[in-house]
Amino acid sequence: MNKLFALFAFLFACTVFLPSCSDDKDKPLVVACVASSSPYCYYLGTGSNRPVAGIDVDLINEIGKELGRPVQYKIVPFQHIFTLVASGKADIGAAGLTITGERAERVLFSDVYDTSAQVAVVPADSEITNAVTLKESRVAAQEGTTDISYLREVIKPRLVLPFLTQEDVNAALMDRRVDAAMMDRMQAEYLVNASDDECTILDDPVCEVQYGLIFNKSDSGLASAANKVIERFKASGELQKSRAKHIETLNAFPLGSQTDGGVRPFVVCVESSFAPFVFMNRNKLVGVDIEMAEAIADELKRPIQIMIVPFSEVLPLVESGAADMGASGISITPERKKIVLFSKPYEKNVRRILVSGDSPYDTIKSLNGKKIGAKKGTTNEEFAGNMLQAGKVYHYDNPNQAVMGLISHEIDAYVDDEGEAELIAGKNAGKVKMLDMVIPAEEYGYAFQPGDVETKAAADKVIDAKRRSDELPALFRKYNAIYMTLDINEL
Repeated sequence: MNKLFALFAFLFACTVFLPSCSDDKDKPLVVACVASSSPYCYYLGTGSNRPVAGIDVDLINEIGKELGRPVQYKIVPFQHIFTLVASGKADIGAAGLTITGERAERVLFSDVYDTSAQVAVVPADSEITNAVTLKESRVAAQEGTTDISYLREVIKPRLVLPFLTQEDVNAALMDRRVDAAMMDRMQAEYLVNASDDECTILDDPVCEVQYGLIFNKSDSGLASAANKVIERFKASGELQKSRAKHIETLNAFPLGSQTDGGVRPFVVCVESSFAPFVFMNRNKLVGVDIEMAEAIADELKRPIQIMIVPFSEVLPLVESGAADMGASGISITPERKKIVLFSKPYEKNVRRILVSGDSPYDTIKSLNGKKIGAKKGTTNEEFAGNMLQAGKVYHYDNPNQAVMGLISHEIDAYVDDEGEAELIAGKNAGKVKMLDMVIPAEEYGYAFQPGDVETKAAADKVIDAKRRSDELPALFRKYNAIYMTLDINEL
């Protein structure tokens, strides 16, 4: 009977499990990557249907062949590669990803497949010669990369300017909107060659890095299979051949101008977590301010570039001229008007106070001396300290952190603008509630460099047109509705 049972068990396993293995072979390997990380992953040629190419692409295609699975590339902003892999929405993450301990807490890294140095690139006639003089400079790097964190935590230059793509970083350096840029050495060598030596690489590397592919923590089988291919890819000399091939390919093309026929891009800096003005809808930056910024860029007949920065850096970047416009629901105040030029108001801001669902506090007076949270760099911080007379003000980078603070009772209340406060209360019904009290309103505007009356005039024209056509209120309804449908892990 035992033998018969074993036979039936074997046949059952074959029936159940073999088809699923066959299905896996037909299922594509979904790869999340950016196409602006040459020579690791970049668009080949021009046109709307350009394929991706690069060292990482060659390596991953070999992994696909080894597993007998087709490969599907999903182009996303750099900072979302890790989110997609960690959530299981992509099988592999690539594009010259630096291996760090912090990242390894979220995802599973492959073995090291390449190493490089991160370097600083400056204009050929620059007076910046080393890390010491770099500290007094405005330095650009790609948003979400270890370059940004290294600049902020170690180098600490006067200003750190994150751009969405490497091409945007290159363009900002070539247009002299920044004093220096930090990037991978091979990217730097390509930039120097393609610019006909208009820029140069500083002699001393900023730091050394190791690159790996990333996988979901639960997908050790895929990581193990990839490691076997990586070992073969390196031992056979294919890595060196791939590197040489893609550097030759890139050097055959002139530096892609980000200025669209010589027109300087319209650079807009935003904070990315302030719905419905600016927020991430899965892998895309959206919101009222994004559509308005695009309309202003069209009015100016200039291509648009977006920089994602902490809210506290928006106005300093505009004031310094590193960005043309600042957005993300910026309250117009007399103090801010001393350092930047504002558009006409396009929306009114009414403050609201959020507390936990079981909170005993229900008046402004009852919150005096309590722990109050607010988004860093906003006028809500001042309100928490001055009007609510907080015992301690907690500074948050985004509202999701504040919600966790309320639920865990780290803070007693959170001050936010009405639009976002209503969305937070709606998405966290029962856990968070909004107090029923009226607080004087402020007005929102877009910020420009002092004296930039041309850009202000274009923005005012767009605001007037959107108001007359009722498009502006429609935008708020549209993005409120989109935000309410998003899962908190997709923001």
